[in-house]
Amino acid sequence: MRFSIRAAIKRFKLAVAIDPGQTDAHFQLGRIALEQDRLSDALEHLQTVFVQDEKYNSNEILRELGALYVTAGQHHDALRRLEIYVDRRPYDPEGLYYFGFALEKTGDAARAREMYERAIEAARTAPRYRRRYTAKWSRLAQRQVRKLPSAQNLALHDTTN
Repeated sequence: MRFSIRAAIKRFKLAVAIDPGQTDAHFQLGRIALEQDRLSDALEHLQTVFVQDEKYNSNEILRELGALYVTAGQHHDALRRLEIYVDRRPYDPEGLYYFGFALEKTGDAARAREMYERAIEAARTAPRYRRRYTAKWSRLAQRQVRKLPSAQNLALHDTTN
């Protein structure tokens, strides 16, 4: 497995060296760097993609930038990207999860709960062939929902403030 990732990185870097406008190669290098926790490399590649095409790959560039900002603890930056992404792709459990997480970290527990619940529902209703992938986001969203105050407690808290 490690060899194939190294080989992929080498090929994507070669593609970018030949043609710096190679959006697909930048996107894949950014995703790999994000998985490997090389955040500055990920940001460099994903920002390049965003500048080239902000709707790249059915808007997934917005989700990937949001995930990067969540990982870096830049939750307000994540919100800016993920709010647009979720508006454009309202049934993606991964995007909904990241948006919920950023909302939770910025203090909006009620909206965070809503996004987590939407992520769980989106995963549950995903086509059968996608369920193995979406199950991860459902589990993570369920874990976060359990940590949040109940919807009734959130509503009570809002009326007392």
